[in-house]
Amino acid sequence: MRLRDLLADDELGLVLLNDADALDRPVRGVYITDLIDPRRYLTGGELVLSGLVWHSGPEDSERFVEALVDAGVAGLAAGTARLGHAPADLVKSCRAHGLPVFEVPISVSFNALAERIQWRAAPRRELISAVAAGADLDRVLRMAADDLDADCWVLSATGWVVGGTAELAEQTRADALAEFARGRLPRTARAGEPHVLWPVESGAEPVAAQWFALVSGDLVEWDEHREAVATDLGTVVALVRARVDEARRIAGRSVEAALRRLLEGSSSPTEVAARLETAGLPADEPLRAVVMGVGDSTRSTTLLREIAAATGMASVTAPLGDGAAALFVDTHEHLADLEQQLRGIVSDVEAGLGERRLTMGVSDTTAATALRGALDEAAYARKLADQRRGRAEVAVAAELASHEVLLASTSDELRRSYRERLLADVIAYDAAHGSELLRTLRVFLDNNGSWSRCSQLLHVHVNTLRYRVQRVEELTGRDLADFSTRVDFYLALRLDSDA
Repeated sequence: MRLRDLLADDELGLVLLNDADALDRPVRGVYITDLIDPRRYLTGGELVLSGLVWHSGPEDSERFVEALVDAGVAGLAAGTARLGHAPADLVKSCRAHGLPVFEVPISVSFNALAERIQWRAAPRRELISAVAAGADLDRVLRMAADDLDADCWVLSATGWVVGGTAELAEQTRADALAEFARGRLPRTARAGEPHVLWPVESGAEPVAAQWFALVSGDLVEWDEHREAVATDLGTVVALVRARVDEARRIAGRSVEAALRRLLEGSSSPTEVAARLETAGLPADEPLRAVVMGVGDSTRSTTLLREIAAATGMASVTAPLGDGAAALFVDTHEHLADLEQQLRGIVSDVEAGLGERRLTMGVSDTTAATALRGALDEAAYARKLADQRRGRAEVAVAAELASHEVLLASTSDELRRSYRERLLADVIAYDAAHGSELLRTLRVFLDNNGSWSRCSQLLHVHVNTLRYRVQRVEELTGRDLADFSTRVDFYLALRLDSDA
């Protein structure tokens, strides 16, 4: 808070006795004293309250004011109980040294004034005490909203509204997520719909897994008090998140061990289903498995937990290999929408991945007793996603019927060997002659060998096209009239990094 805020508080009734040039000074505490030189007890920024017991003349006023100015106090509030008013020599010394001085009416006690200031400056203690006592996020947000006189929310970078004091408009949510993704925190947004974003320092990685606070309301005057409350809100929300993350880890550890034993063949599906029950997932309802990677398993697990929470479905997430796995349990109808939800969320978090790449595989809906097959499906689907070129790719089990699953399931060395064996001579010829044989081959195969359609797309005469195809056949020793040869080349082109 600032001195100007105290002067504007009608309940205090303070009267400013000198110039108002320094009223924007922040008040960082209160100190009540009747010592003529209290500087050793001051740290700077305080509003000093004094009953002026030390005063016997102008020299005393000068000594007292010099001590306060040397200590860097924000201002002086002079009581009137002893002298009936603030002496003129005190006001003169304060004016000479640029120290704001207020007169406190006799009806206002120093204790009441001190409590008022401390109440305005101490939201953090109340918020932290509430969290320590077990308050949930909604309770913390209501307390902060009362102090800020504005609505508050906590959002995950995945788009999940973790908690809030009111309904959040979709456009405001979208704008806030975009601002967060650009790293603009703290951030005051446009005046037409003012809102403030504040970081929650949880240490979660990557950025796409982090939370942030959103404050929205009449924030035209975003003063130091509001800034302090917002900062403290970020701190206590980080404590709440730590509590949430610990509960998630406890549930995940039990499921992780069960999944590992299931994949190793040392645990039965029935035993795993029982573990899912203890983690809060009904074993008698259908499920879908998701396997995701974004760097190491720790980052993958952290982000997948946030993505899973954003779907609103019952789920549990655990590390798995170099990534993480999540199991979703819901009705068949809701699980059918999971793929679309995940694609939307992954698209939203792409900007927060930094230099990392996200690949995700999603299984079909199945029973808990068929979990092993679901995990295998999700793992193969993730391999398929990994073969694609986007920074955030999602593949589902339904796509595994295509040739891409065969490519995804082979080793990098085998894929590289296959590609080079079929295309190396064509690539080398293009590099040496500046020709477009590789592009011609791709367009030719994509159009099922149609000479007229291919020549139109390449903007060349059909005779030129025939010459290029013949040249490919000569370089490779393969006959493109043969169906199996076309399949071989088609697959090789899918593997070619320049295709």
